Amino acid sequence: MSILTIKPEIKSSFIMLFGLFLGLSLCTFNVIGFDFRFFPGDLGDGRLNLYFLEHAHKFFTGKLESFWNAPFMYPENNVISYSDNLLGSAPIYSFFRLIGFDIYKSFQLWFLAVSALNYIFAFYFLKYVFKNNYAAVLGAFIFAFSIALQSQLTHAQTFPRFAIPIALLMAVKFSEELKPKHLFYTLLSLVYQIYCGIYLGFMLAVPIGIYSLTIIIREILYKNKLVSNYKWLLQITLYSVLNIVVLLPLMLPYMDRKISPSIEHYKQIMGSIPTIKSHLFSQQGSLIWDFLSKTGQSYEAWWNHQIFAGGIATVCLLIGTFFLISKAIKFKFQLKSYSTPLILLFTGLLTFFLHIRFKEISAYITLYFLPGFSSMRSLARIINIELIFFGIATAFVFTKIFKKYVRYELVIFIAALSLLICDNYFYKEKSYKTKVILAENRTKDIEKTFKKIPFGSVVSYEPLQIESASIYYQIDAMLTSQKFGLKTLNGYTATCPGDYGMYWNEPNEKSRNYWLNNKTIDFDTLYVVKACDVLEIVPAKEIQDFDLGAVKETRLENLINYIRTDKKWMKQIEKKAIKNNISIDSMIVLDAKWVISNKK
Repeated sequence: MSILTIKPEIKSSFIMLFGLFLGLSLCTFNVIGFDFRFFPGDLGDGRLNLYFLEHAHKFFTGKLESFWNAPFMYPENNVISYSDNLLGSAPIYSFFRLIGFDIYKSFQLWFLAVSALNYIFAFYFLKYVFKNNYAAVLGAFIFAFSIALQSQLTHAQTFPRFAIPIALLMAVKFSEELKPKHLFYTLLSLVYQIYCGIYLGFMLAVPIGIYSLTIIIREILYKNKLVSNYKWLLQITLYSVLNIVVLLPLMLPYMDRKISPSIEHYKQIMGSIPTIKSHLFSQQGSLIWDFLSKTGQSYEAWWNHQIFAGGIATVCLLIGTFFLISKAIKFKFQLKSYSTPLILLFTGLLTFFLHIRFKEISAYITLYFLPGFSSMRSLARIINIELIFFGIATAFVFTKIFKKYVRYELVIFIAALSLLICDNYFYKEKSYKTKVILAENRTKDIEKTFKKIPFGSVVSYEPLQIESASIYYQIDAMLTSQKFGLKTLNGYTATCPGDYGMYWNEPNEKSRNYWLNNKTIDFDTLYVVKACDVLEIVPAKEIQDFDLGAVKETRLENLINYIRTDKKWMKQIEKKAIKNNISIDSMIVLDAKWVISNKK
């Protein structure tokens, strides 16, 4: 290879690595710290995802027989399917465990690695589309290190996103050559993203579907004989079926957990669909945008709506939108006249439109009734997908600037990257993160007691005093049981069986027995840990039934109190009360009784 061909490659790699170094240094390490003192997220979901990664590692290395029947929330079967599982990216975590790092350091290095991969694959995708290294760095920086990702730090299942640019790259290659193998790789990348995180996988299916259908429609409209070729259609069908087969092992265990779509359920999750205001709502701690940190605080679960992508990305998306519309009018909406960047922008804008809400109206209802989509309850996470389109728009705008001012390309790039860093810089004190030492100290004392329990036994951690959220104690027990090879009644996931709710909130003898009532008990002894050196050994035969009526009354009372605090629920109660001509109090009781009697 001649030096003339080597130089551009070296230049490209250097520019890419320069952007990666800045992004990791100023954004990723701002979360975990250069001394690795922190891990992303809180003591709840942060450690829950750590549990899932460690569980996968133990399964990969043959220490567990079943992946789906994880030994928590015992004796419930198929418990992994109550939540995302991070299976696709778990091998990266497992690698760090295999070379000797502990669980927290491996979690931090996993976060660091997937952040780097997000950037690297976005860079090469954008470089392929725009043929400009500088524009690719700017767009990839937005995808991998945007300020919008600060609100996602408590959801580790959203961290691995590098399959998104890979899927789009394969889709672009398919649009250029119409080779079935490129569609196969597109769908395979989509399937891999589902393995990394079901939420983002299903959300990615939307733009991939839009882009692929746009290309096929274009070829049909312009009478490309290939799309009617029997052999070509057979290959497309075969590759699609193969990807479904690859996906089935992951999805089958989730089939029992699906939520049947209904208008009532759609109304319940509507509040999680982002609005225009959500896209102008920043988390507090931004270098520049703190004045946007109160924009959407009136929203239900407002912390999920903090998805402002930064000033540069937002302005570039608006410019890209204007350019797309002007070109559409100029070309009289003729698809064949659209370049790849314009089709990508169209795909991004349609994805954006399908995931936006105007008061109580949203086009998302057209997606909600598709298989699997009704299971998603936090739709503002679409920002993780939309960021690639913010990156595309940014690369699109700056490519045009670089072409116009070729002589000053490097100067413009440095200035733009500097502004982009300031635009997305976030003070490390405000990031959602937790000290590793704090997490380790939570389990240090009870580990002395758990260590005494025979390997493979069943344990219930029922602390004498609960001083913080009950889920933190549940995860304390999960991680400690995992460390010593025990099965535990304790558990925390996205959802849980109805009968588990009492024990989830108050792990004690009463709620424990209620949970075990009518369960098949396959153990002789239950080890009940109350505190450090406080261990009770309870023979299974002594786990007595108790007054279930009293428990149901307690549950009814608690639910009634909750309903009174839920504004949306109370509005529905008022409507029902008027319709049935009864008092609001009576309607609350009837609703609560119905929920308890129908909850599985």
